[in-house]
Amino acid sequence: MQVKKFEARTMKEALEMVKTQLGPDAIILSARDNNKSFGLVGEGSVEITAAVSEETLQRKKFAESRLREQDQQRFHQSSARQQKELITKMVDKHTQKNKPPAQITQRRYIDIEEDENQYARQQQMSEQRVRASAQRALNAFQEQEETFTGTRRQQAAPAPVTQPVAKPVARPVAAAPDQESEAIRALKNEIASLKQVITQFQQMPQSFVGSHPGADYGINYDLSAIFQKLTSAGVAPEITADILTQAQETLPALKLKNKALVEAWVARHVLDATKIVSNPTAGKIHCFVGPAGAGKTSTMIKMASNMVVREGKKVALFTTDTFKVGAADQMKIYAQILNVPFSVIRTQNDWHNLMRYLANVDCVLVDFTGLSLKNNDEIQMMRSLLPPQALNPNIHLVLSANSKDGDVTELGRRYSMLNYKDVIFSGLDESAQHGTIFNFQKRFDIPLHSFGIGARVPEDYEFATKERLLDLIFKITQLKQQDSEAV
Repeated sequence: MQVKKFEARTMKEALEMVKTQLGPDAIILSARDNNKSFGLVGEGSVEITAAVSEETLQRKKFAESRLREQDQQRFHQSSARQQKELITKMVDKHTQKNKPPAQITQRRYIDIEEDENQYARQQQMSEQRVRASAQRALNAFQEQEETFTGTRRQQAAPAPVTQPVAKPVARPVAAAPDQESEAIRALKNEIASLKQVITQFQQMPQSFVGSHPGADYGINYDLSAIFQKLTSAGVAPEITADILTQAQETLPALKLKNKALVEAWVARHVLDATKIVSNPTAGKIHCFVGPAGAGKTSTMIKMASNMVVREGKKVALFTTDTFKVGAADQMKIYAQILNVPFSVIRTQNDWHNLMRYLANVDCVLVDFTGLSLKNNDEIQMMRSLLPPQALNPNIHLVLSANSKDGDVTELGRRYSMLNYKDVIFSGLDESAQHGTIFNFQKRFDIPLHSFGIGARVPEDYEFATKERLLDLIFKITQLKQQDSEAV
């Protein structure tokens, strides 16, 4: 038998959780209103303890496994009676047996009225059934003990001399102790099993709540809303759980119920954990590496335009992309628009020849071929085109914010052999989940350099800040705009 607790804001939501997790035949053991224990700043909730046998739960899982995905959604949204009828029909069809399973109790989940005011009466009825069952078991145990004791006394008494026919009569009586002893053992085993179930239930953590966001990571129910908010923004569940675990250990239990206070604590944690490049334009050589389609060329042009137009610096544009058709010609056009020097790097020896003519240039920006670095040939080719270490180049890894979290992590691992110093995320306007940026920075401990926002040059480019990343994750500016439009 599985015993599980559920907590929700209303009785209807809690019963729906019981139906979804344990099925229509689940038994309600107890129900409790947590309004008084949540304090003045918290919200109320309803806590239900339910149980279901292993056989019944397996029947439910079997029925769900035979349904298609769209049918499973309709199955969970249907009523408890409809679910039970479907489960029974599918199990009977599979086993070719029409015999219904034995009911644990006479009152099942489908017979419970889904009303928030009924849980007190249900709890009272459950307590009465438990007391009645315990009393019946105790009476039966005492009767068996008395019968067994009386039989042993009869065996101990001497047989009368005047009745020689008593010997064959004693034979069936002699077998009675074994039969009664077997019945007593069975009853004791049943009582021990019930005690074990009760002991396991008492040892369950009272703070445990099933099926709320973050429950699998040990996150308190009070923090389920912020857990769901962060994961919806793209922050990895394990990173979110680590942050909220620290919040649980730091903040008092009463303050965890204040959502605004918890969000403020998490926001401060994100700001403290985020690393930003202190001087993004420092250094003379800036190399932009990354996979194909990550936005390396557009990011480099935006940075070059920003340095020329806004900062008045002298820059030069290089490219090593001789594989993509028209890549070098496109870069040459950009250089002509900005009126800056341009060259193509084909071997590492070209660096020594070119740098002698660029003594008066403040920065050299280099665009590299988009490679995935899946094999040694690509790795060796990329290393052969990088500037010599004596020139102390700044290598920027450019990634798309619209990429999957797993793909971004894998690319960061592959390009780590190039010893990149920071990371640039482009395409912020195309992504809806910017938590990937925080995930990457957290996993690789690499500072953020800048962000590419759109297609305009150089307007849609900005150097990274902690406040900007926090705004992207919590969508503060977006929510303010929505509120102003609503007014």
